[in-house]
Amino acid sequence: MNRSAYALLHLLFEFFSCRRDAHVRFLREENRILRARLDQQRLILSPEERSRLMKIGAELNHQVKGIISIVQYRTYTRWIKEQQIGKKPGRVGRPRTIGPDIRAAIVRMAKKNATWGYRRIVGELLKLRCKVCKSSVKRILKEEGIHPQPLPPDRSSRPDYQPWQVFLKLHLNTMVACDFFCKSIWTPLGKRDGYVLVFIHLGTRKVWTSPTTYHPDEDWVKQQARNFMMWLEDKGLQASYCLHDRDTKFTKGFDGLLASGGIKAVKTPVMAPNANAFVESWVASIKRECLGQFVCFSRSHLDHIVDSYARFYNKQRPHQSLGNRTLSFKREEDDLADMSRHAPIGRIGCQSELSGLLKHYYRRAA
Repeated sequence: MNRSAYALLHLLFEFFSCRRDAHVRFLREENRILRARLDQQRLILSPEERSRLMKIGAELNHQVKGIISIVQYRTYTRWIKEQQIGKKPGRVGRPRTIGPDIRAAIVRMAKKNATWGYRRIVGELLKLRCKVCKSSVKRILKEEGIHPQPLPPDRSSRPDYQPWQVFLKLHLNTMVACDFFCKSIWTPLGKRDGYVLVFIHLGTRKVWTSPTTYHPDEDWVKQQARNFMMWLEDKGLQASYCLHDRDTKFTKGFDGLLASGGIKAVKTPVMAPNANAFVESWVASIKRECLGQFVCFSRSHLDHIVDSYARFYNKQRPHQSLGNRTLSFKREEDDLADMSRHAPIGRIGCQSELSGLLKHYYRRAA
C-alpha cells in the first residue's frame, strides 16, 4: 500500500477520533450540569446500576480515572476488589427496622380488607401504637405480591387560594353540611328507593344520619332538621352555617327551621358538587365501603346498615385528613415517642360488624 493510502487512513482515524472525543466531552459536560441540579451531591447507586457501570468499565480495562465522575475513583477501585473476592454489594438505603410482628399485621390487614389502601393501613397501625410510614407499607405489600387499589391523588398538593375554600376554613368549626343519598330496597311490591338525610359537622367530622323514608317530603325533612339540632345540643357542638345543594327537598321551610336555631343556610353553586365535598366524600365512602356490598329488603334493614357504618365512622375509622386518627382520639395521649417499628406488637384483636365488612383492630391486654 502506498503512502497516500496510509495518509488517507490516518486522516480518517483522526477525524473519527475527534468526533468520539467530542462525544465523550459532551456527555461528561451534560452529566456535570445534571449533577449540579441535584439537591444532594452524593449519589447512591443500586447494585444493578453498579453492575452495569463496571461491565462497561471492563471494556476499558477499568482505566477510568480521568472519565468517571458519578462516584470517586477510589470507590470504583473498591468495587473491583469486592468483585474479585466475590463480595456482594450491600443493601442500598436506610436499614429496615420493621419487626416481623408488624410486618405480619400489615399483610394480614391487606389480605382481609381488599379495598384498603396504604394510608388506611397506616391509620390502623397508629391505633395499635405502631408508627410506620406509607412507603414502608407499600414496600412490604409489594414484596408479598399484594397490590391494593390505587389511592386518590394527595389533596394537600392542590392549590388552596380559592375564596370558597378560604370561607370553609374560616368557618370550619361552626359549619355543618347535609345531603341526601338513596339505596334501592327490594320489597314485596317491587323495588323502591329509600332516602337517607345525612349531616356532617365539618370541624369534628362527626356525622348524623336520619331514618330511611320512601317519601322525603317537606314535613319529614323539617322533622329531621329538628332531630339533628337536638343531636348537636347533646354532643355540645356549635353550628352557625348549614351547607347544602339546591335540591328541591331543601325547601324554604327547612331553611327557616334551621334559622330559628341560629343556623344560616348556605346554598352551593349550581351543578358544583365539589363545593360540598365533605358530605359528598362521606356518601361516596359509605357506598364504596358498605352499601355497595348489600342488597336491602326493608327500611329497617337499611337503617341498621347505615347506623352501623355511622357508628364505626364516628368512633373507630381512621381519617386521613386528621393524621390517620380516629374521631375519638385524645390529643393529650398523642405520644408517639414509644412507638417502635421493630418492637413486638403482642396479641391483636379484631372487632367486626356487618358480618366482617367493617373491621377495627386493637391491642389485646396481656
